[in-house]
Amino acid sequence: MVQIMPRAEKVIARTLRAGNNGFTLIELIIVLVIIGLAASIVIFSVSRLYDTTVFREEARKIYQTIKYAKKIALLERRNTEFRIDEESNSYWIDFGNDSPTKTYSLPSRYKLTGETVYFFPKGNCSGGVLNIQNEQDKKYQIEVDQVLCKPSIKRL
Repeated sequence: MVQIMPRAEKVIARTLRAGNNGFTLIELIIVLVIIGLAASIVIFSVSRLYDTTVFREEARKIYQTIKYAKKIALLERRNTEFRIDEESNSYWIDFGNDSPTKTYSLPSRYKLTGETVYFFPKGNCSGGVLNIQNEQDKKYQIEVDQVLCKPSIKRL
């Protein structure tokens, strides 16, 4: 006689799938770690970009102040001096017998070096070189041409 075996019943196993009932704890932890790493990279990049921008702007302010001193000498027909004080890390425009302009101080993390530049009413000047350096040893050089009295700025 032939024995008939009963049919095997289908076993349905219920598993969690990410799309159906939610996320597993490990998936959530992995996503949070990735977001944390991305956020830390962005914050570090933004802070470095900010420091670079502030340094560039300080160099630009010095450049613009030198240009202003030259214009004052020509337009008002008087001797003008662009002076720096390396000890106090500051600079200003001196109009000879009159009182000097406001003194501009640089942040302590920057170092300003150079010499006084004299501008005369006839359009000539003494010329000179000024350097501004940050704590990462990046430099900007502002050079005033002695012949044309035109300042130029370049990154070193």
